[in-house]
Amino acid sequence: MHKYLFAVSLLMICAASYAQKEEICYVADAESVIREHNMDFHTMDLQVRFAPEDGAVFGHVTYTLSPLAVQADSVFLDGPGILIEKIQLNGSATRFHTDSAGITIYFDPPLIREQEYTLDIDYSAYPKKGIYFNGWHVANTDSETDPTVIRKQIWTQGQGTDNRFWIPCYDTPNDKLMTSTHITFDAQYTVVSNGKLINKTTNTDNTITWDYSMLHPMATYLIMIAIGKYDTLQFRSKNGITTTQYYYPGTHDYAMNTYSYTAEVMDFLETETGFAYPWETYANVPVQEFLYGAMENTTATIYSDYFYQDANTRTDKDYYPINAHELTHQWFGDYVTAWSNSHQWLQESFATYYAKLFRKYLEGDDVYAWMRRDEMLAAFDLEDKNNYPMAHAKAGSQRIYQKGSYVLDMMRYVLGDAAFRLVINDYLHAHPYGNVESHDLEMQCMRSLGVNMHWFFEEWVYHAGYPVYQVSYTIDDALAVHMHILQTQQGDAFDMPVHLQVHYENGMFSDTLVRIAMDTFDIVLKNTIGDKVAFVLFDPGTMVFSRVHFDKSYRELRYQAFNAPMLMDRYDAIEAMTNTAIESKRDDLIALYYKESFFGIRAEIISQLAAETDKKSIALLKAALLDSDPRVRRAVLANIQAIPKPLQKDLEAMLDDPNYVNAELALYRLTQLQPDKKDVYLQRTERKKGANNNIRITWLVLACQDHPEKYINELTSFSSAGYEFRTRIAAMSGLQNLNYCDAQVAANLLDAACSTNNRLASPARNALIQFRKEPKFKKIIDDYYAAHAWDDWQTNRLKPIFQ
Repeated sequence: MHKYLFAVSLLMICAASYAQKEEICYVADAESVIREHNMDFHTMDLQVRFAPEDGAVFGHVTYTLSPLAVQADSVFLDGPGILIEKIQLNGSATRFHTDSAGITIYFDPPLIREQEYTLDIDYSAYPKKGIYFNGWHVANTDSETDPTVIRKQIWTQGQGTDNRFWIPCYDTPNDKLMTSTHITFDAQYTVVSNGKLINKTTNTDNTITWDYSMLHPMATYLIMIAIGKYDTLQFRSKNGITTTQYYYPGTHDYAMNTYSYTAEVMDFLETETGFAYPWETYANVPVQEFLYGAMENTTATIYSDYFYQDANTRTDKDYYPINAHELTHQWFGDYVTAWSNSHQWLQESFATYYAKLFRKYLEGDDVYAWMRRDEMLAAFDLEDKNNYPMAHAKAGSQRIYQKGSYVLDMMRYVLGDAAFRLVINDYLHAHPYGNVESHDLEMQCMRSLGVNMHWFFEEWVYHAGYPVYQVSYTIDDALAVHMHILQTQQGDAFDMPVHLQVHYENGMFSDTLVRIAMDTFDIVLKNTIGDKVAFVLFDPGTMVFSRVHFDKSYRELRYQAFNAPMLMDRYDAIEAMTNTAIESKRDDLIALYYKESFFGIRAEIISQLAAETDKKSIALLKAALLDSDPRVRRAVLANIQAIPKPLQKDLEAMLDDPNYVNAELALYRLTQLQPDKKDVYLQRTERKKGANNNIRITWLVLACQDHPEKYINELTSFSSAGYEFRTRIAAMSGLQNLNYCDAQVAANLLDAACSTNNRLASPARNALIQFRKEPKFKKIIDDYYAAHAWDDWQTNRLKPIFQ
């Protein structure tokens, strides 16, 4: 009840300011125009088979459809590069024309509105987008003992508009249809697609046909197929939905680590939104070489197996936040879908936000606050580069993910928990399996609460930027605080509710809520406590997405670091101590380290004490090397510039740290700081591999510095097509570090540069460009390139290297 009353006061403050604010011009956005279409597609029935060694797709797709126009004499389907063999309307051949973009199908007589028709298309394709064939030209694949060895897989990635490269379709999200997929493939493999598995038919040619079906409509970019060798785990949520989690045979322990909290995520999202899971099933499928982190295909998320982990990698790449993000999309993105890219924040911001809320639910307020700060810092970078708003096709990922998540936090801050949940629940009910844009969410506030939130959407959704506050204060003879606040950003002042807190030496504090809507704001905060002011907080917890410049004395910072109720206010005070002389802060930092348990604060303290030789500081670093959080241990490794004798054994023990990032960093830093013991460290870590071979590759680079003839071939092999892309990237970086290139390295790099995965192709191209600056390497690379035949698509991808 208290929180709701507090929220009402925020709303009253902000609503009072709306009439005074002038609107700024919008940034032009060509993609905000929603694509026109003359046909409503009702269902898709897709039959497909593959020749993976050739990268070939052979398909038959049947649509039921009806005109949206009064009459329709043609329809256009996206399908660049697709070879059409036959098209039939209601069983009879019909005329069509193909061009570089797709297929125009002609109807004579024209189709009539409100009548349903059936369209059948036989086709084939050799796509380089939308569907990917990995590992089919490599001899050794699918290892049960080495998860970094390449696997034979087929998987799709339809977002943004790439399913058109392997299915002729209307590939824009403003039309939705129900799908059935029938995939025929080698019986040794598992096939996953959207919806429920209805049937499996074993065929006489050692193939199986897998039949999947959806019960509700979705956009075509969410159609998926994943094929590989998998076993499964199943989890049942409280709503009765059984989710299927796919994993690689021989890696059951990885699966148990990766899929922890899977059932809990679905339960949490239903509780938090008040809205039942809108589909009939759900699955997670790991794949190699994935273009992104994960993709929220309806009922079946495909994700990069970089996140498929053992227990030692969980701190650095735990899958459950990704799992929560992608599952949230089943509501925000799959169930309600943005009309166009201009409103993608309605999908990505919500997925980021609810994943953050789930982490708060599991790990507490401090983790939540830390994530919010990370979001703000990430978004600042893009905000300072251009002025695209969130509701814009060119907004950029840091806006539609991180900033958007923060904006939803602020929306909840303004509305209050109960009101925010009500709006979101009504918003989901208002658009069942439909399309939305930003104004739909804005207007839902009016429909659900009678509250005009246009001022908020104007500032945070339809325009870019953020407030920059310059804060100062003085104290008068009556111990009242006179606060002076300037907004110093370019452009208009932002209008936001902000809390001002005055904390006193006796531990009490006063809290005043104000509306700051002008460039200059002054207020006197009377001292009703009657005690001496210890420190003042502007926007405690940083509820407003903003930069704040607020200079404070060391005395104030010390009080704030020890006494501020919220984590980030304490962290900010400690971080602000960076330039304070060590003698003035040493004892305080040590005391704060033992007072605080959160890794971020401990890591910051370590960074300020790492160069110390004082016995008390050394004792703290020694304790930090035994901390249960690997990120605290890592902070010592990352910040020391010498190895104090009392820490020698503790630092060397990090070579056996269970966290693979720490073990690799220990090997690198110890050999860097004590090169005379390099051979000892190499001998001690010779059998370690790590995650994505990170320890082994660093070991090989260090060993090759002295004995290249012994180890260069192994390092080179890691850059080959026989390994997943992160292993290859690390090996390529190591070869560049050694300035080594031979014909095999050139072959591996050119193969990688042709990859459809730009996260592999881009560093490979950069490595080749760098190597070609040296005449001896240029000849090796150019000779290899000239001696081999390349397809046109490969030649186009390699052009930047040889220009």
